[in-house]
Amino acid sequence: MEMTTRQINDPVAVTILALRGELDATNYLDVIGRIRDLYAGGSRNLLIDLGGVTFLSSSGLVALHSAALVMRGEQPPDPEAGWSTFHTMASDIEHGASSACKLLNPQPRVRKSLEVTGFDAYLPIFTDLDEALASFA
Repeated sequence: MEMTTRQINDPVAVTILALRGELDATNYLDVIGRIRDLYAGGSRNLLIDLGGVTFLSSSGLVALHSAALVMRGEQPPDPEAGWSTFHTMASDIEHGASSACKLLNPQPRVRKSLEVTGFDAYLPIFTDLDEALASFA
């Protein structure tokens, strides 16, 4: 998994985390770690660019859910906790969309996974960078 970041400060400060490769059990903890580092460094708005992600597993969904929680200043559930992690994710999805963590340009296969699991209601999805950035204002 290749990860790159860049900062945009207009209209508000937004960190863009671009992912490339498969987001799965082999690397989701690395993604969560990077997001925690970004938050510790002062990032409070995160746009995750999924344009380079070719596959999203259930572990990848855990990483995206954790990203939303970290950006809210909350501790995500232990990713090794098994089913309780998925129960927490389901409960959060029912409570509505994240305002501090959003997604950009998921490929069709990845977008389908997000839609089937209800993540498209939890993490807003954008196809236009300017529209995504404006949504944080």
